[in-house]
Amino acid sequence: MKKRAFVRQIILYLAALVMLLAVVLVVYAASSYSILRAEIEQSAENFLQVYGGELKSRVQQMDRILQNLLVQNYNELQIIRGPDESKRVYAALSIKSYIADLLRSDDTVGAIVVADERYDVCVDAAATTLNYWDRDAMREYALACAHGLELPVGWLFITLNNRTYLARSYIYSGRTVSAFTSTDDVLATIPPGDYGEQTFVLTDAEHIVADATGEPLPMLEMGQQMNVASSARTLVVSYSVYPNQILLHSVVQNLSVWRQIRSSTAVALATIVFTIFFGFLMIRYVTKQMIQPMKVITGGMERIDKGEYDLRIEGEFETSEFSHLKETFNKLMDEIVNLKIQSYEKIISLKDMELRSIRLQIKPHFFLNAISTLSSMNSQGRGQQIKGYVESLSKNIRYMFKSGLHTVTVKEEIRHIENYFDMQAFKYPNCAFYFIDLPAELEGWRIPQMLIQTFVENEFKYAISLETVLTVIIKVSLSERNGQEMLLIEIEDDGKGYPRDVLRYMNGHGKPRTEDGSRVGLWSVKRMMSLMYERDDLLELKNIEPHGCLNRIWVPAEPVHEFTDEAEAAE
Repeated sequence: MKKRAFVRQIILYLAALVMLLAVVLVVYAASSYSILRAEIEQSAENFLQVYGGELKSRVQQMDRILQNLLVQNYNELQIIRGPDESKRVYAALSIKSYIADLLRSDDTVGAIVVADERYDVCVDAAATTLNYWDRDAMREYALACAHGLELPVGWLFITLNNRTYLARSYIYSGRTVSAFTSTDDVLATIPPGDYGEQTFVLTDAEHIVADATGEPLPMLEMGQQMNVASSARTLVVSYSVYPNQILLHSVVQNLSVWRQIRSSTAVALATIVFTIFFGFLMIRYVTKQMIQPMKVITGGMERIDKGEYDLRIEGEFETSEFSHLKETFNKLMDEIVNLKIQSYEKIISLKDMELRSIRLQIKPHFFLNAISTLSSMNSQGRGQQIKGYVESLSKNIRYMFKSGLHTVTVKEEIRHIENYFDMQAFKYPNCAFYFIDLPAELEGWRIPQMLIQTFVENEFKYAISLETVLTVIIKVSLSERNGQEMLLIEIEDDGKGYPRDVLRYMNGHGKPRTEDGSRVGLWSVKRMMSLMYERDDLLELKNIEPHGCLNRIWVPAEPVHEFTDEAEAAE
């Protein structure tokens, strides 16, 4: 089971602590924000109910004034259309006097204009805050309505002489009665002291902005679509002053919400923030005083583990515990390195002895097979062929004993293999066919002596039969093995294949269990390759369909250990 890193666990626990505190902060802030938002929303709704109701009453009063004007002055309104000019003037003065009296007694309406298209009669009265140009613009608008150039429906917002008005016009038979009140006067219904952090926006049914007051909103443009909607950042509450015609909106931005946080909430939030800050300070302290020294120590240990045995932990630590640990570790490393050197010397000595043992196993293995063959040929009465066999055998013996267990060129090993096939032809005439594919550019690659010979000899021992022809194919090529270019030797035959236990231990799964010495040559080759090249992945054996086996041998360019006659003589 893989052990957990202490440093990593500390970092994870501290990070988890800070994250939990951050979650508490976020949850508490979100909860506080939600409660405050709900309170502000309820307050805005109540506010709109009060002042929106006042605006609604004002609009209804303006509507009643217009209706009363139409009823109370019906005769005068008919006379101003008559042919008698003097009567028209008298009727106009009567209407003007009536309108002026209305405006003096009720400041709900800013101005009232009566216009008739027949003689372009226009009568008006207005509050003192309107100048001549404002009133003239109203008269032109009323005459345009009387002439059918403007067709207003219900209450609407219009801009005249750069001022915006809430207006209502009754038009019939070429006559117009219009009431105007500026949006400034409409919004003045809301006392400035009650604005708080709110923005009040007056729009029509299509949300076209007519006017606004209170907290400035940069995104609002007069005469344009109101592009502010309720979201996580903005609170918008709406009230219908006049159904489908006049709307009053209250807008509160997030900053306004946060400014209304209570002192207790602020203290709680500040405490959580301080705790998180303290957590970061703790992480910083632990990182500096514990995690960084541990990283230095573990980093040095990893480098030492990879072979840098002369490395020692350096640097000054601020805590006495890690300083003592560093000094003790360096002393122990000095002792361990000395012990390791002694151990390596013993291991090298043992490997030398094992290589010599393997050499003694491989060569006698060949001689035992040769003696067995001579005995078999003699028992078969093939005395004439024994002479030829002995000549081929002598060539093999000279090849084997001309040096120690070392590397030879592939070309030399293949020449020995061809001689071995000739030698076996005496024992098994017409029972074996071989094919060797060796590119000329690879003939000089050096391989362990008797490497191919051992596999071929094994095939003659276990796969040859007098009833069938054994086919042996030897192919030599270059191949990449774990990022390194190597010589690949493939030996394939169509015999009976390997038993499972042989495949198991030859492919790196355990050791051979045979006690009778069988297959000792193959195992000796595996150990020889492992010791000479210090790698255990250079041999691969497998059975192939329908029958037979395939041996793959990878040979690096240079061996790590090699023994020659000169080395042995020196010893």
